[in-house]
Amino acid sequence: MLGAGQVNVGGAPEGSRENEGILGLLKVLRRRWLIATSVVICCVAIAVIHQKTTAKSYAATASVAFQSGTLTDSALQVTPTGGSEPQREVDTEVLIAHSPEVAEGVRRELKTPASAEALLRLVQVEAAPNTDVLNMVATTGNAAESAKLANAFATQYIAFRTKSELESIEAASSKLQQQISVLPAKSLERTTLEASLQRLSGLRAVAGSGANIIGRASAPTAPTGKSLSTTVLLGLIAGIALALSCVLLIEALDRRIRTLEECEGEYRLPALASVPQSAFRADGKGASNEALESFRVLRSALDFAAVTRRLDTLLVTSAIAGEGKTTTAIELARVIALTGRKVVLLELDLRRPTFQQHFKLADSGGLAAALTEAVALPELLVQPIEELPQLSMLPAGRLPHNPSELLSSESMVRVISELAHRSEIVIIDAPPLNPVADTQVLLNNPAIHATLVVARVNHVKRDQVRRAKGILTRHMIEPVGLVLTGVSDEDLYGYGAYDGYGSVPATVVPDGAEAAAVEPPGKRASTAKRLQPS
Repeated sequence: MLGAGQVNVGGAPEGSRENEGILGLLKVLRRRWLIATSVVICCVAIAVIHQKTTAKSYAATASVAFQSGTLTDSALQVTPTGGSEPQREVDTEVLIAHSPEVAEGVRRELKTPASAEALLRLVQVEAAPNTDVLNMVATTGNAAESAKLANAFATQYIAFRTKSELESIEAASSKLQQQISVLPAKSLERTTLEASLQRLSGLRAVAGSGANIIGRASAPTAPTGKSLSTTVLLGLIAGIALALSCVLLIEALDRRIRTLEECEGEYRLPALASVPQSAFRADGKGASNEALESFRVLRSALDFAAVTRRLDTLLVTSAIAGEGKTTTAIELARVIALTGRKVVLLELDLRRPTFQQHFKLADSGGLAAALTEAVALPELLVQPIEELPQLSMLPAGRLPHNPSELLSSESMVRVISELAHRSEIVIIDAPPLNPVADTQVLLNNPAIHATLVVARVNHVKRDQVRRAKGILTRHMIEPVGLVLTGVSDEDLYGYGAYDGYGSVPATVVPDGAEAAAVEPPGKRASTAKRLQPS
């Protein structure tokens, strides 16, 4: 826990800032671990379910090597068209292998009712890099069918090339014969054309040899796609990334105060003490011994502040309801009374008084009687804890219909002044700052000398704190500091070595020093059940 008045002198090193950023992220993940874990588990589960439910497919590949150019060009000793553009020739062969004509031949070979267009959708033709090789990749839901389809495309591609070459040879031969028929016998040109015609006739036997299957497809043993381990790993990576994004987004949208530093920054006040959540017990026995130690820290901080300013009347308030101001006021009065000092606990929350919920009090009229019926204060004061006669209390009493006007009256100034005269310190439980104007009226009361602000982490929001800070700034009473409530017990120092501490009933020594032990929880029989901070 940070002490009041601690400041950071100088700039932090870059490495320290990075460590703080990592620690901050870890704290965020710790707060939002349930959301982060749920997102990661969901992503992994979705990935696995998708893999399991997706229909399995098997890919088989047949490879065909082809030669550039044509037999006709070779026989006629003509430079093939596009010979200087090998990529163009490869792209042409890919289009031929994936053409409807080849697919129609496959359909006839396999005797399948599927259309040529359907077969083309099942096959991809790819050119191997820097080679004259085509790969026919067939993908179906059956391993044997995939291999059969890939081999059929390879075979029909070669058959299509063979047919095309034969048709080209026939066309060239017919054209040469027409030219030869019009030339004189034994002319040099006629002799040359007849030689070319003979070479074309000899090429009919080797038509189609420019493409050969170099790798027949076999039935694959495993389906295509990622393995289960790879799927889980990818789902885990995606889940972690999505979880971090969701957590950071939620954290950015969450306007609640999370840490002591945030609270000090928004209020621009030092934190005097941090009160653990265990201080707000539901068993009606008051704060535990360790929780009471936080209020002792608060008492010491107030004693130090009292050296330079008056603290004989201390108003305890908060920005909104539910931050623990009433519990703080009660326990602070308790630990001050344990030192032997006379303390008066005054309830000025006239709209929602809660002292009756904390203590079993007889109806003595309370503050309402002191203000409206002019009853003497000594007759209205009660002692809520028998073992602590130094602690007196003036509850609110009957609820008035005009609390703001009542609190701003001269009678209110007189009551607070008289209580301060009869005791060493008056601790006032006031309403929250934001919802009503009652506390704003009290902040102008000349009999009140200081204000203590209670803020509960993970409860009050930044805009609520800023409104409360604005109210405090506009009034004459300067706050002495902050009390942070709702802090996790593990964030505070424990006192495990003193487990037996508190087994002796509390006593008050004559010289005013606090006794070595506080009263055991069972002794406080006058305390009622408490469920939530008030």
